[in-house]
Amino acid sequence: MKKLPLLLSLLISLVSHGQIQNSIKKEKIKNLFVLMHQDSLIIKTLDGMSSSMVKNMSAMLNDTIYTNHGIDVSKFTQKLMERSMKRSKENALRLLNEDMVDIYDKYFTIEEIEDFTIFYKSRSGQKMLNQMPDITKDVMAIMSTKYQKEFQQSFMKDIEEIKNEISEKVKTEQK
Repeated sequence: MKKLPLLLSLLISLVSHGQIQNSIKKEKIKNLFVLMHQDSLIIKTLDGMSSSMVKNMSAMLNDTIYTNHGIDVSKFTQKLMERSMKRSKENALRLLNEDMVDIYDKYFTIEEIEDFTIFYKSRSGQKMLNQMPDITKDVMAIMSTKYQKEFQQSFMKDIEEIKNEISEKVKTEQK
């Protein structure tokens, strides 16, 4: 009978130790994200995307139902993007501070997290962090100049095809 309390005590100690270790690891992950400036990178990335998205959405929405009702597409798109960006930023920060911590916890050991921390504290790691917004901006510029028009055209083509498919289906069902 004396063994049961001893075993329970040992089990509780092991579980508590595991929870403490997990808590320490998650704090190290959060500190890594701070060191990596993940929150500001997310915000800067979304802000950088916003203006080109407004321009592209305005172009896609021209000559649609909105312009037929006298709605200023540019103002409509700007307001829509402001609301969407606000929600996107909130979701992205929640993703970073909750889900990404769990994902890093799942895929990386505490030693690997510590290695990443050492790297991002190094001169090369700091340079990478400092250059990342410019790299992202360059990638976005290439995407919008090189690929956006093609995407826009295929998107509009898809809208027409789907509209025609639905129209044909409705006609067939009415017969």
